[in-house]
Amino acid sequence: MTAMTSHATDTLFAYWDSLRGQRIAPDRTEIEPRAIASILGDTFVLETDPTGSIRYRLAGSRICSAFGQEMKGQPFMTAFSDADRASLIKGLADAHAACTGLRVTLTGTSAAGRKAEFDTVILPLAHRGRIGQRMIGALTGRQDHFWTSHDAIQALAVSDLRLTWPTWQAAAVGQNQPAMAQGPAVNAGRPQLRLIQGGNAA
Repeated sequence: MTAMTSHATDTLFAYWDSLRGQRIAPDRTEIEPRAIASILGDTFVLETDPTGSIRYRLAGSRICSAFGQEMKGQPFMTAFSDADRASLIKGLADAHAACTGLRVTLTGTSAAGRKAEFDTVILPLAHRGRIGQRMIGALTGRQDHFWTSHDAIQALAVSDLRLTWPTWQAAAVGQNQPAMAQGPAVNAGRPQLRLIQGGNAA
């Protein structure tokens, strides 16, 4: 499946990339909500707690609406199968090793069995000198699935998972290109996260 881009994920990636400059990642304290006001409803922040579990630290209103609950404090991996959890853990490790972001296409299934596709990007932040303990991301539906307000998404499956970089090469020659260029599907890397029983990560 070919990865696509969306306004929210493109906007967040461009903002994150502009903040980090020549660094691996911007510091979490540099994130200014007003700078990404148009996509706050699609934006989330993840943190790894002392037990190694990745949880939502913050989640925008449209994300909470899609899942039918307040996502703050909820485990990030709960809705995924064991295989997809392992893929996400490895993908995040590869993204951190490559000093870039992870782009994921998700298929959500509601309580009534309806399907919805979501576009996601997850980007590392620096927090107290560590990279990856905090991450910022965006999750947005590829279509306006109005029914999620009364038939919330219960399960998520990974359809496509890729590293992503800015198209600085195109900018250098003055060409008009999308905000992000897609790398190859993740199939190798140097893991810096480890899978813990139950699908958590550290």
